[in-house]
Amino acid sequence: MANFGRVVEVMVAGMTFSMDKFNIEGTVPFDDDTLPNESEIKIWNLTAETINKIKRGDTLMINAGYIGDVGVILHGFVSAVRSRREGVDKVTSIYVIDSEDLSKRTLKDVSYKEGTLASYIIKDMAGQIGLRIAQFELVRDYRYMDGYTASGEVTGIIAKVAEDCKTAVYINKGRLYIRNLKRGADNRFKLSADTGLIGVPEYQEDDETKGYQITSQLQYRITTASVVDLISQTFTGRLYVRSGAHTFSRTGDFTTAMETIL
Repeated sequence: MANFGRVVEVMVAGMTFSMDKFNIEGTVPFDDDTLPNESEIKIWNLTAETINKIKRGDTLMINAGYIGDVGVILHGFVSAVRSRREGVDKVTSIYVIDSEDLSKRTLKDVSYKEGTLASYIIKDMAGQIGLRIAQFELVRDYRYMDGYTASGEVTGIIAKVAEDCKTAVYINKGRLYIRNLKRGADNRFKLSADTGLIGVPEYQEDDETKGYQITSQLQYRITTASVVDLISQTFTGRLYVRSGAHTFSRTGDFTTAMETIL
């Protein structure tokens, strides 16, 4: 199969660039915080006319996978476009953030009355900046008995209130998720050597969590909070994805690396 069955399609400014016609490389990170992630997508030998059509702020989407099994790994906004020469080739790098840079949206002293629930504040804050909520499930809905005053970066306020609720908050593909990483309506993915596991999972731990660093063949279904049922010589059991990155190219890496927790 062409390109070993690999499929990558970059869609931007009304144009589609497919790996079977263009040399395309890129890395698409994902994690469990509210800061936008920036991806770099490289496309070789675009014409000047084509490059000029791609503008800052344009929506960009990437589908990736293998022939017959392809899905979205990035839906974001172009932050910059730069081209350079590499020998006889021209390489264009398109930088993409996976949500608007919401850190610049600030508020000053918005007050909530005594007894206000955290759920109300989070939803109100998201509404203030037009951030769509994809999932909303608090571990506990904290009640601010003395009231609450919100001031500063809106995403920071949301993160702080969610922390009071012992709940993770992150932005993925432009939408807000408020939830426990170990709960939710995620598809479970069985990962073994037969389904794409590469190498040996590496155990890691910090003061709060234990888990494994895992690499697989590129799997678009895997992102923040995905559930992985791992079968390996090192560990067999259920893991929850905290962060990672999809990496793709024609003949080099075509992988999904993920940091998981138990």
